[in-house]
Amino acid sequence: MNLDRRRLAVSLCLITGLLFPAGLTEAEEGSVLFKNVRIFNGVEPTLAEGHVLVSGNTIAQVSEAPIEPPAGARVIDGGGRVLSPGFIDLHAHVTLGTPKDMLRAHPWVRGAITGKVLESYLRNGFTTVRDAGGTHPELARAVDRGLLTGPRVYPSGAVITQTSGHGDFRMPHDPHPTLCNCGADHTLVDGFSVIADGEAQWLAAVRENFKHGATQIKIMGGGGVASDYDPIHTLQPTPEEIRAAVQAASDWGTYVMAHSYTSPAIRRLVENGVKVIEHGLLIDDDTARLCAEKGVVISTQIAIFRMGAELPGLTEENRAKMQQVLAGQDNLIGLIKKYGLKTGFGTDFVFGIYPRVNEEFAARADYFTPAEILRQATSENAEIVRMAGPLDPYGDFGEIREGWLADLVLIEGEPLEDITVLARPNESLVLVMKDGKIYKDSLPAD
Repeated sequence: MNLDRRRLAVSLCLITGLLFPAGLTEAEEGSVLFKNVRIFNGVEPTLAEGHVLVSGNTIAQVSEAPIEPPAGARVIDGGGRVLSPGFIDLHAHVTLGTPKDMLRAHPWVRGAITGKVLESYLRNGFTTVRDAGGTHPELARAVDRGLLTGPRVYPSGAVITQTSGHGDFRMPHDPHPTLCNCGADHTLVDGFSVIADGEAQWLAAVRENFKHGATQIKIMGGGGVASDYDPIHTLQPTPEEIRAAVQAASDWGTYVMAHSYTSPAIRRLVENGVKVIEHGLLIDDDTARLCAEKGVVISTQIAIFRMGAELPGLTEENRAKMQQVLAGQDNLIGLIKKYGLKTGFGTDFVFGIYPRVNEEFAARADYFTPAEILRQATSENAEIVRMAGPLDPYGDFGEIREGWLADLVLIEGEPLEDITVLARPNESLVLVMKDGKIYKDSLPAD
């Protein structure tokens, strides 16, 4: 891919936001008073009746007693509905919203779809997403500037993979970017991933992501489901390459997250400094204990692995690998509970199924209480994204607390009794606020 095409791909979502204005509405910035609401603060497993005043982009006051609204404030009577922090997706791929057979579609098409993905996430109550690889930081900046409407994005930049690793999506006849002497660069599928082999290339790949503005780094640490040439059991990359990535990330004050399923892969990653394991479905007891001892997060997902034949674009071999890793799901959740591992809430919804991300709430109900799930999707996820340290450009969010960012959702129903109401966001989410601005409001007219 030449430089001009990369620049087109990078700036596409910016252009899309200008040419095709988002359909979500946005209120004028000012003061908003939520009165008569039951507050889930992001931490406590119970609701507290009260009132919340938002000023600008922050929560100014939380009170059990009525709050006198400032002059000109909008007053929203919650009518006893539940007010929660906005949701956070810990494993999002907003630039993989196209069907799998369109991954190499023209950047204009993929960019336009990405704009729809972002808007859908926000309408479904997600005010923040952590990119699990493949999203250029320019997209996050476009959202921050208001050129695109969507959740704030913690970008990882290009996924880093070894040759023949989970992020190497070349066809068998495609030339290797460095072995063919043909002048091709390392970047694949319009910047989704970069091939790196050897410590020097891994250092360069990580540093290039930071140059672009990544807040954390995503590497492929073992075989994957959606890729065609790397069996699940394979170990990727070498310990030296992992340490190179971790060293470069720690030099910038942040961390490395790694895709992996098996215990040998996870042990290699954790022993060489990786702080967050993505998926982890085939982990064993000893490896889970190692993760607990080192304070490693196992960010796993439930719904996506159960979809099987529903997930479009997978080959029969892909589906067989999906069943292989799904077999470990019950065991993994048991080990997460046994060792008190932090897991957060992530979806990994790709290939056009992004409107269904809220199904993850219902899927988790088989393993966790409603309060645990809501905490995972709010305050626990916020703690994990803050691991970006000095690269985190935002203030505190994920809880309803005075002085924190005003990311709020107003819920119709009883999510602490039946979390599955959140799997139907068109019915249950009547208002979505991000940074003090209302982007969705389906409350009945006064």
